[in-house]
Amino acid sequence: MSDFLMPNEQNISEKNKKIFGELKGLFGVVPNIFAAFASSENGLENYFNYLTQKSSLSDREREVVSLVVSQVNQCPYCLSFHSAIAARLGFSNEQILDIRANDIRFDRKLKAVAALAHNIAFTKGRIVGDILEDFYEAGYDQGHLVDVVLAVGNITTLNLLYAITNVPIDWPKVAV
Repeated sequence: MSDFLMPNEQNISEKNKKIFGELKGLFGVVPNIFAAFASSENGLENYFNYLTQKSSLSDREREVVSLVVSQVNQCPYCLSFHSAIAARLGFSNEQILDIRANDIRFDRKLKAVAALAHNIAFTKGRIVGDILEDFYEAGYDQGHLVDVVLAVGNITTLNLLYAITNVPIDWPKVAV
């Protein structure tokens, strides 16, 4: 397997340089996984648009999806990155571990989102048991369901890109 060559600001298009600037504004740096998307003329823009799309899910709900799916997919980069983002959003270290384990006891709605995202990722969308009913009983609707599916697809894309490229982890590393 050959090493993946990381793009940098000197060898990317002007369009991607602009998005690098936006990423720096969001995260303080250009995360390596996003830099990898800049290998494609349109990849970074397409993913960035996907990342910043409107959603009925809150930032915290989307972060729960990212953590749960990254744990299912055993992605060390995404677990490290999203643990840091979750902490910025106010989750404690204990809560982050509970989310990753799909064992949320501190919030009924987040528990329902996590269970659904875990099920979608683990079974490739084949809903098992009462997970969907629990999701709706927690106050969510079909629009939220679609947005959870989109969020699962979003983080799965990152999980796959990391698995293929193995870019250096540039966030505090967490155990998988």
